[in-house]
Amino acid sequence: MARALSKRERNLLAALALGAGIWMWYSWGSGDAPAVAAKKEAEKAKSALVMGKVPLVHMELLDKAETNYDSHGRDLFKYSTRPPSVAEVRRMKAELAAAQKAAALAAEAQRKAAEEAAQRAAAAAIEAKLHPPPPPKPQPPPVTFRYIGFVGPPKDRVAAFDLNNETFVAKAGEVVRKDYRIDEIRYESVLISFVNPEFKGQTRELPLSRGK
Repeated sequence: MARALSKRERNLLAALALGAGIWMWYSWGSGDAPAVAAKKEAEKAKSALVMGKVPLVHMELLDKAETNYDSHGRDLFKYSTRPPSVAEVRRMKAELAAAQKAAALAAEAQRKAAEEAAQRAAAAAIEAKLHPPPPPKPQPPPVTFRYIGFVGPPKDRVAAFDLNNETFVAKAGEVVRKDYRIDEIRYESVLISFVNPEFKGQTRELPLSRGK
């Protein structure tokens, strides 16, 4: 089956036929000069069909000013960062995996430590509930008066005390203010014990007060 001619091929055949007709007409009627002219016209038509439209050159663009080189602009000869090699990629993956594993181990250790602390706190709470600590030991009453001096010989001294600008005296062995016993009157201090048997054996040393 014959192939159909394209538009370009049909135009080319028509141009060739036209050129051939013109050449024959000039050859038969006017000698060699017309034949040569017809041949040139045919070749020109053929070239126009083959080459297509001649491109238009914009000569006005050639008159534009030149662009100065910018040393701080983009460097066409500067290459981008080299991509990592296969060995470097493997190393980075291994480092990332190791870091993720270390983070997971640290998180697990922290979780276990928190669980153990919670368990210890719960056990301590249960122990405190089952075996509460004994109540705090009672403390003797504080000594609120001051020792301001004494009179008499060493074996028969009389100590003087002050409480809110009220002065009272006592000898060794006497009870003052219902709760305190004067055990020993010294030159620079007084040794005091407590009347309540709950505080038996506990004493306080009251120094000599030199102020007002």
